[in-house]
Amino acid sequence: MSKKILINGITLDGIGLNHSNLIPLLHKIKVWQSLGCHISIFSNSPLKKKIDSYGIINSYEFIELKYSELVDNRISFVLESLKRNLIAFACVGKLKNKYDVVYSISSVLDLVLFPWFLKLIDKRICLITVFDNKVNWRGSGSLLIRLLNWVFFHVSLFLIKKADKIFTVSYGLQAYLVAKGFEALKIGVTGNAVQSDLIHKAKKGNKYNFDAIFIGRIHPSKGIYDALAVLSVVKKIYPNFQFAVMGRGDVNEERKFFNKIHELSLSRNVEILGYLEGLEKFNILKSSKCFLFLSESESFGQSLLEAVTCGLPAIAYDLKPYREIYRNDEVFFVKRNDIEAVTKKVLEIFREGKFENVAGKFLLEKFCWEKIAKQEFQAFSGVEQEINMP
Repeated sequence: MSKKILINGITLDGIGLNHSNLIPLLHKIKVWQSLGCHISIFSNSPLKKKIDSYGIINSYEFIELKYSELVDNRISFVLESLKRNLIAFACVGKLKNKYDVVYSISSVLDLVLFPWFLKLIDKRICLITVFDNKVNWRGSGSLLIRLLNWVFFHVSLFLIKKADKIFTVSYGLQAYLVAKGFEALKIGVTGNAVQSDLIHKAKKGNKYNFDAIFIGRIHPSKGIYDALAVLSVVKKIYPNFQFAVMGRGDVNEERKFFNKIHELSLSRNVEILGYLEGLEKFNILKSSKCFLFLSESESFGQSLLEAVTCGLPAIAYDLKPYREIYRNDEVFFVKRNDIEAVTKKVLEIFREGKFENVAGKFLLEKFCWEKIAKQEFQAFSGVEQEINMP
C-alpha cells in the first residue's frame, strides 16, 4: 500500500529571506515517489511556483495555505510565521486521519509547530523531523534577535519530543539531543549531502572569476566581517582581489554590511551576488579560486561541503562538527577569529597558485541526497508499523 506523506512547507518559501532547505527536500521527495509514496505539500502558491520551476518532481498533491505575505526582516518573519501556523491550525480538521507521515525538513519552530499540533489531534500519524542545528544565545548580532532565537529553539525542542523519529546531520547533534532527555532509539544520524548531479554538470568559465567566495546568510555569526578584515589586508598585496558574497540577510543586516564595505574602502573588491541556486551557483563556485567560510558556529556547514566537493581550497574556523566530515586535509582549519592566520593562508594559496582541492573532490560521491532519502524512508516505515500495531 502506498504511503501518504504530508510535507509541511508553510514557511519554506523563505518569507522573503531564503529557502535553502527546499532543493534537498525535493530530491528526497523524488526518491520517495520512486518508492511508491503519495506526496502532499502543504504551503502557499509562491512555493508551488518555485517547486514547479525546478522540475525536480512532477506529480504531487498541493494543499494551499492562503493569506501568506512576503517580509524582509527577522521580526516580521516571526510574526508572519506565527500567522501562517495559526491559519494552518484551522486546516487540521480536513488533514487528520488522511496521512501516514507528516514530515518537516527542519526542526525550527515555524516548521514543527503545525506538525506537532497535527500529531496532537491525529495520534496515528508519524511525526518525522530533521534536526540540523542548535542555537546558542551568545554570539554576534542583535541581542534581541539572539534571545528570540534561543527561546524559539527551546520551544521547538519541547515540541519535537513528540516526534516519532528525528534525523540529525551529525553525531554531535545526536549526543546533544540525548543529553537533553530525548530517547536515543528515536534519533537517527543521516548526515547531510550536496547536489552531486549539478556539481558534475557545473563548468569553470570566464563569466565569473572570483578570487574568493563566501556562500551563506549575511549575518555576523557567519564570519562575514572577519572575511572583510582579511580582505583589507590581502588587498594591500593584491589590489584587484575580488571577493564574492552569495547570500542574503534581512534588510537591516545587509545595510550594515554594505556600510562596512564602504567604510573599509572595499567597494571595488566585493561583489554581492544575492541568493543564487541551481547550476549557476555551482558554475560560480567552480570558477572561483578559494572559499572563505569563517562561521563561528555550525552543526554541519552545508556550503562548505559544496565548495570542497567542487574542488575549491577552503578555509574555515576549526569547529568540532567539521572533524566528523573532513579527515584528509580537505579543509584548511584555523583557530576561531584568528584573522591573521586566515590572511596568511589566503596569501599562501595565491603565492603558490594552488587553486585545486583534489582531496575535496573525492567526497562528492559520499554525500548524496538519494542515499539519505532511502535511509529516512526505511526508518519511518518501521516507525509507522510500530505506531499502528494493535
